[in-house]
Amino acid sequence: MAHGGGGHAAEVYPENQVFAIGVGLSLIGIYAAHFLPDSVSMLIGGLLVSAACVAGANTVRKVAAYGLGTGVPSIGMISLGMGTLAAVAGVLIPKAVGIPYLVAPILTLIIALVVGFIVGNLTVKPVGMKIPIMVRSMTYLSVAGAMALLGFTTAYVGSLEPSAFIKGALESGIMALAFIAAGMAILHPFNACLGPNESHKRTLTLAVACGLISWFIFSVAKLDVISMVVSIVLWAIAYVKFVKMSFKDACAVLYTPEIPKKEE
Repeated sequence: MAHGGGGHAAEVYPENQVFAIGVGLSLIGIYAAHFLPDSVSMLIGGLLVSAACVAGANTVRKVAAYGLGTGVPSIGMISLGMGTLAAVAGVLIPKAVGIPYLVAPILTLIIALVVGFIVGNLTVKPVGMKIPIMVRSMTYLSVAGAMALLGFTTAYVGSLEPSAFIKGALESGIMALAFIAAGMAILHPFNACLGPNESHKRTLTLAVACGLISWFIFSVAKLDVISMVVSIVLWAIAYVKFVKMSFKDACAVLYTPEIPKKEE
């Protein structure tokens, strides 16, 4: 059944399960990226953290199907805005108050929950968005964005240690790359698949592909050849599957002729 103008197929995978798996895998990936040798921090960490993008994309699908329309990109960006705040605060607060910096991922998760809950309530009152799942969705998106941001940047830096993280992720500008790459991975899948023939399985397949291509981007940034090869191969597998599913679900597949090389 469809909601609003976006189109929304039946839910195949429960949102809470997708969210829990995505956040759980990303937390494991963040700690793996910190504790494992730098040679495999991107390989293991990047792969697991891409699950946070899938969790975020799944929540975008659920909330945006209520007829947000052009709000699909906007809600993806706001999730990364909240995520950036939570990720940076999660890394810097332990240093400021003198607690072990290894609590950073958990602290980031808690801050993201609080920020998402506050922003979600603000969208209801005073903004007035009458979407029944808005508060929960904004909370989920804040967490997914924070885990993706902290995860990809930690995989790049190879450490959660505040000084190394500040230099490697913030001063280098990698955090900005994470904002764009993870944001696109979270907002794009439903934005590309919405409509009366939208399929949960097809949208999530594209979400997996988007998460993997984000991992590839960071692998290139780190010049990690093994991660580049593995991520692009997995992306190709997921994307080919998505294309095949799109062809199968389409009413008709029309090919655009080649653009003339000169005016006839």
